[in-house]
Amino acid sequence: MTKQNSVRSLFWIIGIAVLSLVIHLITYNTLGFHRDEFLYLALGKHPAAGYWSNPPMIGMISYLSQLLPWDPLLNTRLLPAMAGAILIVITGLITIELGGSTYSAVLSCLILSFSLLILRGFSMLQPVPFDIFFWTLILFFFLKFINTQKPVWSIWTGVAAGLGMLNKYMVAFLVAGLLFALLLSKYRSMLIRKYIWISAAIALILFLPNLIWQYIHGFPVFVHLQQLKETQLVNVDRMNIVVDQLLMLTIGSVIWVAGLIWLLTNNRYRIFGLTYLSVLAIFIILRGKSYYTAGLYPFMFAAGGVAWEKMLKSKVPRYILAVMLFLLSLPMVPAGIPIMNASKLASWYAKIPPDMGGEALLRWEDGKMHPLPQDFADMLGWDEMAGIIIKACDTISDKNRIMIYGENYGQAGAIDHFGRPFNLPPAASFSDSYLLWAPDSLDPSKDILLYINDERGEDIFPMFGSVDSLGSVTNIYAREHGTTVYLCRSPNPEFFEYYKKIVKEINDYGFRKKR
Repeated sequence: MTKQNSVRSLFWIIGIAVLSLVIHLITYNTLGFHRDEFLYLALGKHPAAGYWSNPPMIGMISYLSQLLPWDPLLNTRLLPAMAGAILIVITGLITIELGGSTYSAVLSCLILSFSLLILRGFSMLQPVPFDIFFWTLILFFFLKFINTQKPVWSIWTGVAAGLGMLNKYMVAFLVAGLLFALLLSKYRSMLIRKYIWISAAIALILFLPNLIWQYIHGFPVFVHLQQLKETQLVNVDRMNIVVDQLLMLTIGSVIWVAGLIWLLTNNRYRIFGLTYLSVLAIFIILRGKSYYTAGLYPFMFAAGGVAWEKMLKSKVPRYILAVMLFLLSLPMVPAGIPIMNASKLASWYAKIPPDMGGEALLRWEDGKMHPLPQDFADMLGWDEMAGIIIKACDTISDKNRIMIYGENYGQAGAIDHFGRPFNLPPAASFSDSYLLWAPDSLDPSKDILLYINDERGEDIFPMFGSVDSLGSVTNIYAREHGTTVYLCRSPNPEFFEYYKKIVKEINDYGFRKKR
């Protein structure tokens, strides 16, 4: 590619990346904070080398986002949106590295930017967008290594893998897929070269702080994975994993499927097609969630742009394909990012036939169908819940008597976020990383418990002199619909012993440092 063509390609790639960023910035506050964002905001207030279910990077990113001076929701979602824009630029560079021209770079980046992968994945603060980013970066650096045979690109691959592991452990599955693909490809001899092992050592060194943290805390990640398997992955249908690969990219599947076929038939780049199949096979065997493969698709889109360019020799059919796919992508935008309020979104989703993606979009982790996607339902009801707590605290003159407990991290995190301007006491929970911060024992002078639960909680109610329901989340589209706030007064000694018993059980597992 000439220098002039390279500049033209980069201009278009950056333009599409900016467009993607703008889309996220003008829709960031259509709904509200996501359940998981409350957890990650809490992680940012507790810097550490690791957490219950996450490596440390998301806590660092959260910490940085809370230093920004703008609206809290914008601050929370700006960095993921920026990561999405950079990802699109990397995808364009991959397209060019695979031999594509300006057309193939524009095709891959444009359709990718309007896919569910980018619209949904980079619309909120969570490890997933940065996981996709690091997977793509690893594959890009490894592609550069394949093309140039320069050890420096192998080293950068190791750096990206190490940093990726500090964000989300899923990177390990990409590394496993790459190693398996290496064994099946003509590049297997690379495994005996010393710079490959130097790269692996660099990745391990970067990941080592979290590995040490996991050891000190009794490897809670394994318990988390077991809980995930028992409560969520057990509902995963292996066939749905395969089908969802097509449905979750919708129109974009026209691009990435062509890319996969092209890679598998290309002697030079077959290793990347084998990597895709290897990773997919791993998740099918382990019953992984369908979106666990998301990090593979920017590379597949890049390959797809090149594939279509090689299949369509003249300009007219090329432009017809690009315009057609772009126009067909637009109606699916509300499936990826909330551009309407909850009731309008529910009406829009109701019109999608189940066999045209409706089932995949509306099926939650419980295996059941709901009016909204789970991610959207998880953005509703939190301010209403916090309002009940805030109103209750206003009626209690001595705030030092108050305890607040949420059964899940979303409930506890929402109270911590919305209650901060009202000087509410921090919420406690034994959910996810909140169990790392819960006090070892409760102060007996705290004799008023504001208890948040989506069930009645009969296990603790008999331990109080009085229990009153203060209100519930009424938003029918919220995942927390029906969750109730209870005012529990006059705890008996059994309650404080019950709390210490739970903490002891947690400490006995070694999940917390003894304090």
